Amino acid sequence: LMLAIAGQAALAIEDTQFYRAMLQAERLAAMGQTIANLSHHVKNILQGVSGGSYLVQDGLKKQDLEVIRKGWAIVQRNQDRIGNLVMDMLSFSKDREPEMVRSDLRSLLDEIVELMQSRAGELHIELTWQRPEQAVLVDFDHEALHRSVLNVLTNALDAASQPERLDEHTGQVILSVELSQLKNYVRIHVTDNGPGIAEADFGRIFSPFESTKGSRGTGLGLPVSQKVLREHGGDIDVASRLGEGTTFTLHWPAYHDNLAVGASPDASEDWSNRATL
Repeated sequence: LMLAIAGQAALAIEDTQFYRAMLQAERLAAMGQTIANLSHHVKNILQGVSGGSYLVQDGLKKQDLEVIRKGWAIVQRNQDRIGNLVMDMLSFSKDREPEMVRSDLRSLLDEIVELMQSRAGELHIELTWQRPEQAVLVDFDHEALHRSVLNVLTNALDAASQPERLDEHTGQVILSVELSQLKNYVRIHVTDNGPGIAEADFGRIFSPFESTKGSRGTGLGLPVSQKVLREHGGDIDVASRLGEGTTFTLHWPAYHDNLAVGASPDASEDWSNRATL
C-alpha cells in the first residue's frame, strides 16, 4: 500500500514539474514573440525618425526652411507613434480599476473630434460628429475611454483613406452616440466607408500585435480599446461588409450604481439621443 501511495505521489510530483516547465516554456515563447514584434515596430519608427532627421540636416545645410519643416513634421509624427506605442503597452499590460466619474460624454467626444480633424483633413476624409442636442450624462473613466475611442477612430480614418476602396467615393467617417431610454446603457458608433473586414478576421483584429496597417500599426490599438471597455463592464462589437465599410460599437453600462456590471443591452428597448447613421 505504501509503495502504491509513493508511486502515485511521485507521478503527481512529476506531472507538477512537467506542467511548471511547460508554463515556463510558454512564457518564454510569448516573451520572445512580444520582443520580436516590439522590435519590429520600434525599428520602423526609428527609420522614420532617421528619414526626418536627414531632411532636417539637409535643410540646414542648404538653408532651405521648407525642407526643414518637412523633415521636422516626419520626426514629430514618429515621435507621436512611439509615444502611442508606449502608452498602449502600459495600458495593455496592466489591469486597473476604472475611475468612474459621471459627466457629459459629448465633451469627451468633442475633444477627440477636435484632435482628429486635422488628421482627417490630411487624409482627405470627411469626419462627421453627429452630436446630440441633449447632454449624455453617463459613468466612465475619462482618460481610459479617451484612449479607447481615439484608437478606434484612428483606425476608421486609416481604413477610409485606403486606396483599396472599390470606387472613387470620398472617404467618410461618422461618429455617433446613443443612450438607452431606460438609462442603463450607452453606445458609441464609429462607422467608416473603407474596404471592410472579412468576417473570418473579426476575432483576429482584437489579438495583440495583429495589424492590417503594415508598418503604420502597432497591433495594440484595438486590444487596448477592448480591454478598456471590458474594464467598464462592456465590450466592442464590429459589423462589416467587404467593399461597404465597417462599424465599431463601444458599449458599456451607463450607470454603475444601479446596474450589474456585465449586463447586456436590450436590443428591443427604445433609445434616446440616438444619431441616425
